[in-house]
Amino acid sequence: MTDNTSSPTMILDGKEVSFEPGETILEIAQRNDVFIPTLCFDPRLKPFGSCRMCVVDVKGIKNPVASCTMAAAAGMEVQTSTEPIEKFRKTLLEMVVSENREIEVSPLRGIASQELSLLVERYDANHGRFQGKKSGHSNFDDKNPFILRDYDLCISCYRCVRVCAEQEGDYAISVMNRGFQTQITTEFNGDLRNSQCTFCGQCVQTCPTGALADKKALRNSFLSTLRPDLERKKKKPRSRAPRALCGGGGERGGEKKKEKKKKKKKIFCVRRVNFLLLIVSKIGV
Repeated sequence: MTDNTSSPTMILDGKEVSFEPGETILEIAQRNDVFIPTLCFDPRLKPFGSCRMCVVDVKGIKNPVASCTMAAAAGMEVQTSTEPIEKFRKTLLEMVVSENREIEVSPLRGIASQELSLLVERYDANHGRFQGKKSGHSNFDDKNPFILRDYDLCISCYRCVRVCAEQEGDYAISVMNRGFQTQITTEFNGDLRNSQCTFCGQCVQTCPTGALADKKALRNSFLSTLRPDLERKKKKPRSRAPRALCGGGGERGGEKKKEKKKKKKKIFCVRRVNFLLLIVSKIGV
């Protein structure tokens, strides 16, 4: 008698693995520690399938499929890193690199800012084999103090647009144009501070290239590079001991303090007596 409650299985790189109905190939691979590269994927967001880095071979399907959007099926046989697939990924990365101003950026730009550079290094894809137009145009005129909009580094993964909509519900970021003219923007192409943006920083932390960056972190890093010895002046804690020592010794300092108190008390008494005498003279007592 068979157990109808058992989970379905599939073959992943020659190994039989179980999965839950509705899981994608990418989710199953990640759960089984099988590496599949991604650029447009964020586990918090709905699968998008635009970067095509996560494509895999599925037996019975002619063309490679995006593993982040393809749901697993019982008996499915998947190869994640065949020679043609790896060659395709490298070529795709070379094309992405050809459109960007630079690949290696400061990790202080954001948590995910190193994703592209790490993949380029893994696939040795930065040899300048492709040359052509650049995509994206940086908006350095936006004077908001929090987010750097360096779109020369944008690869149109739309993670920033999607996290703003799906996670925050602000819809402050959108996309305009197509092809090499594709641009991440705001409503009416204005500044972030004039949009629905709340400066939560979600878009910065999901960007895989550092096109959206943390201005404050970069600014502090720049200052520390210029002046590594520069530190904020800290208020010195008050010490009780030096007051006595400044007078030339503990006992001498204490004596001076007592003398000052006696002098003040004497002056106060004299002034009080003079005041009383003035009142007596006025009323004629």
